[in-house]
This record gives sequence, C-alpha cells and structure tokens, in this order.
Amino acid sequence: MGAEEHKKKAPKKFKFAVITVSDTASRGEKEDKSGEFLIEELEKAGHEKVYYAVVPDEKMAIIGAVVEAFEEGAEVVVTSGGTGIASRDVTIESIRPLFDKELTGFGEIFRLLSYEEIGTSAIMTRATAGIIRSHGRVMAIFCLPGSLGAAKTGIRIILSEAGHVLKHGRE
Repeated sequence: MGAEEHKKKAPKKFKFAVITVSDTASRGEKEDKSGEFLIEELEKAGHEKVYYAVVPDEKMAIIGAVVEAFEEGAEVVVTSGGTGIASRDVTIESIRPLFDKELTGFGEIFRLLSYEEIGTSAIMTRATAGIIRSHGRVMAIFCLPGSLGAAKTGIRIILSEAGHVLKHGRE
C-alpha cells in the first residue's frame, strides 16, 4: 500500500496543543505571533485545540507543558521555539528523550523547504518530530523554530502528515 492509500485511512481530525518556548514571550515582553498562527491554521483545518502554553526556555517548563498537553488529550503537539544552537535553546534536549520514535525525516524536509526560502541559514535549526506512547495512547510532537516564517513552513508539513503519523504510531 502506497503513502496516499495510507493517508486515506489516517485520522482526518485530531486534538492538538501548541507550546511556545520563549523567554521573552513567557514574560509578556513580546506577542506570540508564531503560536497564534499555528493555532489559527490548525483550527481552520478543523482540528480541536485542547491546550496552549507559552513557557520559558527551561527544560522542566517544556517537559511540564508536554505532560499537561498529553493529560488534556492532545494527539498532536506543535512546539515553536528553542530549536536553534544558542545556549538557551533547549527544546530538543528537553523533548527528544521523551520520544519512543523520532521522525528524522521531518527535520530533513523542514530544512529542505527552509533552504529554499532562507538559504544556507537553514542549517541553524534542529527542528525534529517524534511520537510518545503512554497509557495506550500516541501523541505526535513536531518541534519548530520560533519565527513566523518557520511556523508557516512547518504547518504545511504538519497538516499534510500529522494524521498519517498518528495512524502509523497507533499500529
């Protein structure tokens, strides 16, 4: 069975969470444009928001938000921010150990599309995705850079593949 056949059998709607990782936005010093955009696009596509948080670039705050999203019933989580190489960028280090399976292809495709948009600066992102299994459930997590441009690039992939990821993750 090809990818398109699999996608036809994948969930069409899911419950989602958006977690923005940003010191400045968590202190109220800047608006969370990327998180707001992601929520708007996911809701426009018919998905149900069950959780939203803006947390600082701190490991325990990030992990805590992922746990809360799971407890609220999120099937798909999109994080925005903390995927670069600065010392405060700890989203990947916080979330990667939680993965049961990592989807390295997500980061590769994201960087390819980013390269087409911003050139070689695309190497600076460590965007990734994976699935977490717990209590008989699967939650897919997509970790994006914090810029609005990254949110626009990433949401295209997420809307196309999140249901497909859930389908296989549940097998």
